Amino acid sequence: MSENGSERGARPRILVVDDNDMNREILCRRLERKGYDVTTAENGVRALELVGEQIFDLMLLDIMMPVVSGLDVLKTVRERFDPVELPVIMVTAKTGTEDIVAAFELGASDYVTKPIDFPVAFARVRTQLQLRFAEVALKESEERYALAAQGSNDGLWDIDLRSQVAYYSARWAEILGIAEGALEPNLDAWFSRVHPEDVGRLRDDFQGHLLGHAVHFQNEHRIRHRDGDYRWVLSRGAAIRDEAGQAVRAAGSMTDITARRQIQEQLQQELISDSLTGLANQKLLFDRIESAIVRSQTPATPLWMVVLLELDDLSRTIEA
Repeated sequence: MSENGSERGARPRILVVDDNDMNREILCRRLERKGYDVTTAENGVRALELVGEQIFDLMLLDIMMPVVSGLDVLKTVRERFDPVELPVIMVTAKTGTEDIVAAFELGASDYVTKPIDFPVAFARVRTQLQLRFAEVALKESEERYALAAQGSNDGLWDIDLRSQVAYYSARWAEILGIAEGALEPNLDAWFSRVHPEDVGRLRDDFQGHLLGHAVHFQNEHRIRHRDGDYRWVLSRGAAIRDEAGQAVRAAGSMTDITARRQIQEQLQQELISDSLTGLANQKLLFDRIESAIVRSQTPATPLWMVVLLELDDLSRTIEA
């Protein structure tokens, strides 16, 4: 965040509250020269009125004011706004230690002392604004992520590879027919539900990506539903790496592709079966050999072989 703009693309808005006209005007002029949009209030009552009517990015609040003190204003402000929504920097005399402690207990963000050291004051203003805009940006990003997750038909997963703690979204759990949070927050909660014939390949693909053997992680496998049946899913994701290239986190999605797989298997069955005998044809043989070649390229897959059995006079063999 620069001094000339906020997360809304406009100049940051600051409310200066001080009952001393000279202090208020000097601080206002100095802040405006730094590129801030400044509004002033001559007392605590007016400050609360302005806060209720307008949106401010930060408040500079004098502690010692008649009728309604700065501490009273701060207490009311914190009942309506948290420190991220409205940071408050207290302005106090150098001897006001007790007031500073009381202000922090009420939720003050920082303080500056009188007479004001303007370079120090501007640095603290800039720091508080940067913190505020960073927190706002993070909150907006989290809200967008939550909305995207709710609107997506995919289940989302996120795994901290250092702690082995995993997150599975509500949609991820819904695909399995279980409630969100019903699974243990770890990777085994996922892999333990995968079909025994698919789990080895899933582990190989996942670890292969973490080791850098593949740019992305992608795997189709069967996973056990609450009703005991298996659903076909497509899992995709990518790892986040540290400066050394070590995978420290992985996140991705899981899509239910059961209907698609059923259609594919039906079409495949029609293509690989002999129309006369219903037995596997040459296409299936070549398909299985190709799959075996691919699997043999991974260290975990054992060697394989092709056995050729030749039948003479097939028609007589069928009659027999």
